Amino acid sequence: MRFALQGLFGSPLPRDHRDMSNHSARMRVRLLGDPALLAASGGVRALERRAAGLLALVAIEPGVSRARAAALLWPDSDNPRQALRQQIYRFRRDCGAALVEGEDALFFAHGVTVDVQADKAQGDRAVGELLGQFGFEDCADFALWLDAQRRQQRGRAAGGLAQQLAQAEVAGDLSVAVGLAEQMLLMDSDSEAHHRTLMRLHYLRGDIGKAQRVYDRLARQLRSRYGARPSTETEALASALRSALAPPKTALPAAVAVPVTVLRPPRMIGRQRELAAMRAAQAAPGVALLLGEP
Repeated sequence: MRFALQGLFGSPLPRDHRDMSNHSARMRVRLLGDPALLAASGGVRALERRAAGLLALVAIEPGVSRARAAALLWPDSDNPRQALRQQIYRFRRDCGAALVEGEDALFFAHGVTVDVQADKAQGDRAVGELLGQFGFEDCADFALWLDAQRRQQRGRAAGGLAQQLAQAEVAGDLSVAVGLAEQMLLMDSDSEAHHRTLMRLHYLRGDIGKAQRVYDRLARQLRSRYGARPSTETEALASALRSALAPPKTALPAAVAVPVTVLRPPRMIGRQRELAAMRAAQAAPGVALLLGEP
């Protein structure tokens, strides 16, 4: 009995190998967040840790040598090059076509799209962490490489968010600006600059209480994690917020009582004739005298 090979997570491979490039052309690779292969049909296949690491390496360093990739990702293998070849074969088996190709230098196959590369083209606005929660303690050199790439990716993403925040603030859309500032804090919760930005935006929205709570949270965080206090700049902003919340030091002057006759003017009842004469005299040239009982 013969079985057809499966590609794209379940669809039969084409009999004509010349059509196999169509399979890779429909493949997307997600490396920001939870790494996975995404087929046009909607299929999703989660990536194993070293498989995801290899794809990240090829995405960020197109043309990386097989020797470098093998040494970084399989330092504990008796034959790193063979382990690399097996991984590339597994990509072909799972996708139905080559995902990564090259004799010595490695590249993605034609038509494969990768979120890391698209993210750079769009100004690095994605927030997902490179390779999600994967750790590589058993691949020390790759772990150092990944840490550097993550820091760069976070910096670029924060720059993109900061640009969007500035545009929202200029446009007067403070609600959007606050949301962007909160995203920046999620990326770097220790950043005092991000906390100050959020404090300032809450103040501009008129919510001084929220601005003060952002400072309080930062102060507790720095004390518990590092035994430190907020910087002078942050303290100065917090002091300004406290001044805005405090009641005035001098008492306000007592309100001047408004005469009741102003609040409710007297009604002139039974003097319609005299009122009409007075208005006629006021409109006529000359001087008019008003005589009689008050």
